[in-house]
Amino acid sequence: MNPSNAQPAKGLDPKLGGYHGAGRFPADPTRLYLIRHGELLKAKPKSYHGQTDVALAANGVAQLERVADRLAAVPLKAVYASTLRRSAQGAEQVATRHGLPVVTNPAFREKAFGVWEGLTYDEVAERYPDDWARWLADPPSLKPEGGETYLEMQSRVLRALGEILAAHPAQEIALVAHGGVNRAIICHALRLDLKYVFRIEQDHGAVNIIDFFPDGMAVVKLING
Repeated sequence: MNPSNAQPAKGLDPKLGGYHGAGRFPADPTRLYLIRHGELLKAKPKSYHGQTDVALAANGVAQLERVADRLAAVPLKAVYASTLRRSAQGAEQVATRHGLPVVTNPAFREKAFGVWEGLTYDEVAERYPDDWARWLADPPSLKPEGGETYLEMQSRVLRALGEILAAHPAQEIALVAHGGVNRAIICHALRLDLKYVFRIEQDHGAVNIIDFFPDGMAVVKLING
């Protein structure tokens, strides 16, 4: 897939859409350091947690300490996080280096997986075979019982992202979020259809740098931890 030929998903916040002025680089972007939280304490490997509040493993704390060290010299003006503790704790580690508070927002929470939360991939495939097949074939549209679609999650995330970008013109900010949230933001920045969302890797402690320009264009640098 060539991202330049992709069309933005419908229903997105117009503040982040458009990408007018392709081929030129307007001055003074807002630079977003988009970070995935660290490794989790998991009762089961390869399982869905979604909006379940799971603690960081010791290695997850260490991963975000390394990220915080890496960003210590960056002139951050604000640090944002979801309200889930794996995100908020990692953001606190980053913010402490800069003497900044962490601003939490529930809009940046991970995709809600409903009845899938706490189940392994194999358990979901066994208990919900039709939904599992749809999830693999068309990730944006599948809504687990009690959960939300990837499109719904992306829509709420982009609305909140538009607000923080507008609040920090030509500044550098950090957001510690989740694998699904980060992929949704990166897909939008790259104009990549969400059906290709899992082509984007997001390791625990990954740092992605995205420059959002005033005319809506975005430039992405993907850096996995």
